[in-house]
Amino acid sequence: MEKNTAGRNVPSQIFGKKYLPYAGAYSTPPKGRRVGRRYRTKIITPIEKRIYDDLEKVIQEVGLKDGMSLGFNHNLRYGDLVICQVMDTIASMGIKDLTLASTALFPNHEPLLEHVHSGVISEISGSMNGPIGKAVSIGEVQIPTSLRSHGGRARAVECDDLHLDVAFVASPAVDLMGNMNGCQGPSAFGANGFANETDSVYADHVVLVTDNLTEEPVTPVSIRGSNVDCIVTVDKIGDPNKIVAGSLGRNVTGRHTAIAEEVIHVAQNAGFIKSGFSFQAGAGGVSLATVHYLEEIMTEKELIGSFIHGGTTEAAVELLEANLFQRIYDGQSFDLAAVKSLKENPLHIECSAYHSYNIYAPGGPLANYVDIVALGATEIDVDFNVNVNTHSDGLLLHGIGGHTDAAAARLTIITCPIARKVPIIRDNVTTISTPGEMIDVVITNAGIAVNPRNKPLYKQLKQTDLDILDITELRDMAYSEAPLITPEFTEEICTTVEYRDGTLLDVIYRVNS
Repeated sequence: MEKNTAGRNVPSQIFGKKYLPYAGAYSTPPKGRRVGRRYRTKIITPIEKRIYDDLEKVIQEVGLKDGMSLGFNHNLRYGDLVICQVMDTIASMGIKDLTLASTALFPNHEPLLEHVHSGVISEISGSMNGPIGKAVSIGEVQIPTSLRSHGGRARAVECDDLHLDVAFVASPAVDLMGNMNGCQGPSAFGANGFANETDSVYADHVVLVTDNLTEEPVTPVSIRGSNVDCIVTVDKIGDPNKIVAGSLGRNVTGRHTAIAEEVIHVAQNAGFIKSGFSFQAGAGGVSLATVHYLEEIMTEKELIGSFIHGGTTEAAVELLEANLFQRIYDGQSFDLAAVKSLKENPLHIECSAYHSYNIYAPGGPLANYVDIVALGATEIDVDFNVNVNTHSDGLLLHGIGGHTDAAAARLTIITCPIARKVPIIRDNVTTISTPGEMIDVVITNAGIAVNPRNKPLYKQLKQTDLDILDITELRDMAYSEAPLITPEFTEEICTTVEYRDGTLLDVIYRVNS
């Protein structure tokens, strides 16, 4: 074990993989491109059939066998049916010892635990939201697991840190040439930001799983047919009505609106809200309220922003339709209004996780060009480190998503109450998901803290009438408002938390249950 620059003791090797310790947000240069686009092993002729109506047959066709790594996308979120359908079929064929490398898993994927217990799945690489993460935390299942951000996964696939033998891509619309997109068909989920520049390019075999195979040409094209090996039809790939669930389905409360108003005040006083600025927010209650206040101030001042970035909601679509922003770059559509807009509005543009968030993307990722981002947290500590993976009881219940990647914006704001049932502002976070050096401001219901590392911003905001406090003051208020929980951990590491450059930022230990 050695201490990284975030102050965490991390191993140099875990689960059979060697790691460099996290050395700083921009301190580890790329090692060079190690893999290129995949190369075909046989010639596909026009008369050769590559369309199947049977999952077992397509699995046989791509040569899936024990020990392989499988990629999946989570665009349908709580409504996804593809991952369980495919894994159930694989299990029935007796194939075992597989790495499940889905971009994320949700509570609807809980049946996969059966395949972990039976040995079909021997490793999980990707976000674990809910029951599967909890099962890993408490030792109900004991297999290697790892967490990467969206951009970190794109980087890992490109440089072969995460090799994908077969990618199964949930596809709402596929034509006979193998072209697909996510914004057409009965199961349309919108932006296909996870597979279009990673899995479909670098996986050894690409299988589109669809419930909408059409003779009409699919347009616009998200994945080209020339990147597709096989197409398989199923009855249903998922329920798009369940895209909005979890944190995305929260109602806006008075506390949300109060914090959101301060987000706008901070951004104004920092000089970022002006013509041509860019913006990103999530889809929780504070984010939705922030977009509302942003619309008010932009309308009042007759400002036009350049672009909105990230996961897209109806609130963001309304800003575009009101001509307050010139375009949206959408990596993941968070509701059906966003799906409809992506389909109909040419100024609403699909953007991949690779383009948005890969720290080593040529020219830099789009996140580097965002002026203001407002993000949430489960915990924040006095060094401004942010936790979005575990709760204060130590349970792994969430993935990183694009949190660490989006924090590359020029002004990164974290919004949260000082306490929920436990203190949110605390001495040390349970898990570091995003290092404190990337955070500029923390806005709570009890005041605002500015990261002293950003000296110009700290000086600028201290001269305003904003309620600027030291973060230790917010911590003290949080500790007086709610009891501190100290979970009991074993000495066994259950999950690694990679920084977006592939270095080891933190590890998560099993909870002693």
